[in-house]
Amino acid sequence: MSLFPPRRRPVSSDRIASRDRRRLLACSGPMPPTLASRFTTGELAVLRIVADEVAEKGVCGLCIDAIAARAGVCRRLAQNAIRLAEGDGLLTIQERRHQGRRSDPNLLRIISREWQAWMRRARGNQPKGGGCKSLHPTDKGVLTPGTTSPAVPSKKLPERQGRLEDNGSSQPARVAEAAKAMR
Repeated sequence: MSLFPPRRRPVSSDRIASRDRRRLLACSGPMPPTLASRFTTGELAVLRIVADEVAEKGVCGLCIDAIAARAGVCRRLAQNAIRLAEGDGLLTIQERRHQGRRSDPNLLRIISREWQAWMRRARGNQPKGGGCKSLHPTDKGVLTPGTTSPAVPSKKLPERQGRLEDNGSSQPARVAEAAKAMR
C-alpha cells in the first residue's frame, strides 16, 4: 500500500495516427541501413527525432516525453532506444543534474561518423528556399510603352487535333457545343 495514487499510464488519443507516424519516421531513413538494422521501428522513429533535432541545432535538448510524443511511442521505449544507441557508440548523453531542484533535459550528441555523414547527405538533398519552385515565364519578350503584346513574338505552337470519337465528332467541336449549351 502507498499513500500516493498509482501512476496512470498515458494513452494516446489516436493509436492509429501514432502507429502511422512511427512507421513514417522509421521508413524515412533516419540512419544508414547497416546501423538501422539493429533497431525496431519504434526505436528508429525515436532516433529520427533525435537526428532531426541534432541536424537543426547541433544537439538534442528535448525531454524524453517530447521525443516520445513526436515519435508516437511510449516514454519507456524512447528511453530504451536512446540507451541502446549510446551502448552501440552512436551518441553520447550529457546529464544536467541540479541539486535541490528539477534537472534540465539531457543533451544528446551524435558521435557516429557514419550517421553524421548520412545526415549531411540527406540534408544536401533538401530543396533550398523553403521548397518553392522558381517561376520562369514562358514569354520573355519585353513590353514596350503603348503596346499590349511583347515586342518579340513568341513561336506559335501547332493546334492539337482532337481524337475522333465513335460518333465522328472531334473533341474541340464537343467543347464548343457544351459552351453554347451553357449560354
